Amino acid sequence: MARDTTPPISAEQRLERHQARWESLKSEGSTWLPHWRELSEQVRPRGSRFLTSETNRGHKVNGKIINGTPGWAARTLAAGMMSGITSPSRPWYRLTTPQPQLAELDAVKAWLRTVEDRIREALQKSNLYDCMHQVYSDLGVPGTAVLIIEEDDEPGTVRGYNLPIGSYYLGISDRGVVDTIYRTLRMTVGQAAQKFGLKALCQERQQQHKDGKLDLPIDVLHAIYPNPAHRPGALGPEGKAWLSDWWEAGKREGFLRESGYHEFPAMAPRWHVTAGDAYGFSPAMDALGDCKALQLLEKRKAQVVDKVVDPPMKAPTSMMNRVTSLAPGDINFVDPANAGASFSPAIEVPPAAVKVVEESIREHEARIKTAFYADLWLMLQQADGQMTAREVIERREEKLLQLGTVLERLQDELLDPLIDRIFAILLRAGQIPKPPQELQGQDLRVEYISIMAQAQKLLGTTALERLTNFVGQLSAVQKDALDKLDTDQVIDEYASALGVPPVVVRTDDAVETIRKGRAQAVQQQQALEQAQAMAGAAKDAAAADTSGDNALTTMLRGLGAPT
Repeated sequence: MARDTTPPISAEQRLERHQARWESLKSEGSTWLPHWRELSEQVRPRGSRFLTSETNRGHKVNGKIINGTPGWAARTLAAGMMSGITSPSRPWYRLTTPQPQLAELDAVKAWLRTVEDRIREALQKSNLYDCMHQVYSDLGVPGTAVLIIEEDDEPGTVRGYNLPIGSYYLGISDRGVVDTIYRTLRMTVGQAAQKFGLKALCQERQQQHKDGKLDLPIDVLHAIYPNPAHRPGALGPEGKAWLSDWWEAGKREGFLRESGYHEFPAMAPRWHVTAGDAYGFSPAMDALGDCKALQLLEKRKAQVVDKVVDPPMKAPTSMMNRVTSLAPGDINFVDPANAGASFSPAIEVPPAAVKVVEESIREHEARIKTAFYADLWLMLQQADGQMTAREVIERREEKLLQLGTVLERLQDELLDPLIDRIFAILLRAGQIPKPPQELQGQDLRVEYISIMAQAQKLLGTTALERLTNFVGQLSAVQKDALDKLDTDQVIDEYASALGVPPVVVRTDDAVETIRKGRAQAVQQQQALEQAQAMAGAAKDAAAADTSGDNALTTMLRGLGAPT
């Protein structure tokens, strides 16, 4: 990032720039609002915040939902991704190095395991797993999610904050990566005083706080953006790679808080994204037509059932001013003099029509569930902790292939930044031990070992299995075929794909030591057997009769020995 050498500007000028940037990002992002609103109405009514006044409002918002299948499918997706990608009940990541030989050293293994445990403990102590479930829900419906991770009050602890869709707008870098967030949120006077301190509030808010009007709402804006004057290692704001500014909407009396971050604190994953777009698109967008049709069919079904159970009636004009009833057991009198006149249904809808509508409803429900991968996620939830990645592949290989790009994007935009952020916070808090000498100046790499990650990796182990089977069969015909296969490396690659802990597989050095010891033991055994054989032969030769003419005396004479 190039350093900005322009002279500093006043707080008022910065507020004006922030307001201009906010309006610019809002103008661009608001083109998505109609689509997001429709998704919210059809699938997840309480998952959005298009107006700050919607905060903490309990009014009915699901008036357009009759059949709850879309919402159920979205919840299944979120729960399935939670259990299949970042399950709190089983390991889903591990640390390693880009150099396999380095990762096999005992000191390196021990240090990496310690760091993994520290990060895992930080995750468990925080609210991040709750936040992750909300992230997956946002990915499934609007297609974009934002999670901000802040350092909590206690050193080395973290806390996550989900931003509902409609409350923020994003900016992306030239690489297409989200690096700017402008958001708006509603706080009370009391909350603002707790977060920023009473003195940071304007005079009007300080007086309201003094008067006990703590629940008066105020709208606050927050901007996180790259620091153009960043100098790594510098003290103060210049040493922060990202700046963070808070101010009250409509006020020009300065900032509520000015701070910064060493690393971008927000994870902003997208389900799918088109190049150049700041926002993603989602399974709910693909299923929106089916969602709307499903609600319409439910209305039609109710109308058909009404016509079957309580049909519109026709009656002769002679009954116009007479009381009629459709209650069971009641009698309606009809004049028989009027031939053909009767009190009967005007439209006779066959009961089979209900089944026709129900079948159409089931078809739409099935398509919605398919769009949200409901069968795959339900399988993972039901078998969490029991089903292996191999079983997942065998049952849902085609869906795993479809989700490949999504999982890759999640690792790049959510999981990698999440681990990096927590690691950096723990490192600054002094909770990461000093690495061994072998790791000094080396990079670390995160490997994901959740069920979904392993299943994706195992899709590539099929080639290894086919190769080893082929070589095994070929070696029966040509024994030296095995010389072509590096079996040690095959084991390492397969263990990595299975997500086996590194401590289970011996290092190359340890294997070499074992093999040398075994070879030495074999050599010693052979030498012992040879010595015993020679000793036995010498004993037999000493006891042999050399007085007569036999094979032994003939041999000795040939060697020139006396007999």
